[in-house]
This record gives sequence, C-alpha cells and structure tokens, in this order.
Amino acid sequence: MKTLRYLTLMSLLLVVLTGCAPLWGNSLPTPWPTGYLPTAVALTMAAISTPAQPTPTGPPTGTPTIEPTATLTPSPTLSPTPFPLPSFFPTETPGMDFTPGPSSAAAIQIITPGPLSRALSPITLHGYVIPGYDNLVRIELYGEDGSLLARQLLRLYTSGKWAYLAVEIPFEVQAVAEVARLQVSTQDQYGRLSALNSVRLLLLSAGFAEINPSGNLDERCTLYTPSPGMRISKGTLAVSGQMRPFNSQPLVIELVTSSGAVVGSKMVAIQPAPDDNYIPFEADISYNITAATWVRLTIHQSDERIGGTMYLYSREVYLNP
Repeated sequence: MKTLRYLTLMSLLLVVLTGCAPLWGNSLPTPWPTGYLPTAVALTMAAISTPAQPTPTGPPTGTPTIEPTATLTPSPTLSPTPFPLPSFFPTETPGMDFTPGPSSAAAIQIITPGPLSRALSPITLHGYVIPGYDNLVRIELYGEDGSLLARQLLRLYTSGKWAYLAVEIPFEVQAVAEVARLQVSTQDQYGRLSALNSVRLLLLSAGFAEINPSGNLDERCTLYTPSPGMRISKGTLAVSGQMRPFNSQPLVIELVTSSGAVVGSKMVAIQPAPDDNYIPFEADISYNITAATWVRLTIHQSDERIGGTMYLYSREVYLNP
C-alpha cells in the first residue's frame, strides 16, 4: 500500500516537470537577462510610437537672446531713363540770348560726309536743315575748276523747325581724284540767300571711300547786334558778333533789299583760329535809302580755292532813312 502511494506521487512529479521543459531541448541564449524580454519589448514599442525630439540649438540656461526686428527700407522709385537723342540733333536756345558765345545749332547741318572726306559716287548726304521758302532746299556740288557737277532741289517738310535731309548725289569726275565743294542752301520768298553751309571733299573715280565725322555743328556766325527784327535809323547799322571762319578770306557784310539791291556793304578782315574757335568782329555799315524798308543782313565768306560762297548767315532788320 505504501509502495503504491509512493509510485503515484513520483508519476505526478514527473508529469509536472515534463510540462515545464521546452519541447526542443535546451533553450538558446538571449542578449537580455532572464526575465528582461517583456521590458525590452515595451521600451521598443514606446520608442516607435514617440517622435524623436530635435536637439536644442540655443543656450540651455540663462536669459533667451532676442533678435531685434529688422527695419524694412522701402525700395527706391526708379525713374525711366530718357531715350538718348543723337548728338547731332539740333536744339534751340530758348529766349533771345545775345551774350557772347554760340547761341544755337546751325540752320544747315551737314552730318555726313564730314570735311575732307574721300567720296565715291553717289555721295550719301545726311543732315538737318531749316527749310527755306516753300520748304525748298538746294543742294549743289562744284568741282575743282568751279564747274557744277550736280544739283538737286528738294522740298522738305517738318513738324518742327529743322527737317531731316537724306539724299544720294551721283557725280562723274574725269581725273582719278578731284577737290570739290558740296553746299546746301536755302532762300527766302524774294529769292535771296537766307543760309548756306558747305563742306570740302575729295571726289574719287575709283578706290575706297573714307568718310570723316562732321565735327562742330554749331552756327559759325553768332550776332550780338542787331537783334532779329531790330529797327535801325540814321543811316548806320552797327554789327558785332563772332565767327568761326573757314579760311582767311574777308567777311562780306551786305544789306540786301527784297528786290536784290545792295544798299550797304563792308568787308571785314578775319583769320581762322588754330583750334577752330570763334573770332570776334564788328563793323559799322552805312546805308542809303529813301524810304523805310525791310532788308536782309547777310554775312558770308568766299571759298579760297573754288569760286563761290563757302558760308552765309543772315538776319532781317528794318531800316529807316
């Protein structure tokens, strides 16, 4: 009886020990200590569910640094840059300023060809002109012997004072090269010259053209007195001004009536300046008339090499006996 009870207890103990042992034998070693696995799983799940916090960059202690608020500077308002006009565009001097010095751009401005240019046919002429009566402008080309090589009469219209001039002038020369004078002129309603300007050229029958720049485009003659429309009396007109002469030929000052009659004249000696600067001049012009009349005061200089006028400037004045 005691033996049976002992065997039963031993059997029950064996069953309990067998149920607690793993089915595959000895267990594999783990990196965590026995009993730590549930704790590791819990920490891993907490790390996955909790987002990582950024590492603070500021000072961990002390008073926080406050950056000053930046002051906004308003952007400057940009004004549009005016479109640059060409340097040769003529401009008027406002008012009637008769102080010494050039007062305005020339009434006739030859932009191209410039002085002493070597030109082939046809000559391309560009410039600005205050048109004469009926908007007419005359262009002439004279050869070295004074012969007329070309002539054109143009009618130019403008909304302002100056008209733009662009024309081609064909010519023929017999020699390989020939000195010539290209001139542009205007007339008033009575056929009197009101303005004339010219440029000396070298005409080529063959070869290569060489066009020089225009140079100074200011009016060559500036008058201080008489002023435009001035009324003169007592038989004498005082003229004073300054001139950039082309050459050493004397200035010829004339008083020309509407019929073309010259009622007073005088020649004034003048020499060009080495730097093409203005030379002052003055003269007293005696005149003889029987009735008050408008006349055109002209100041001109001849070409020293080719027959004819190199330059002419004019102004209308009123003469009393």
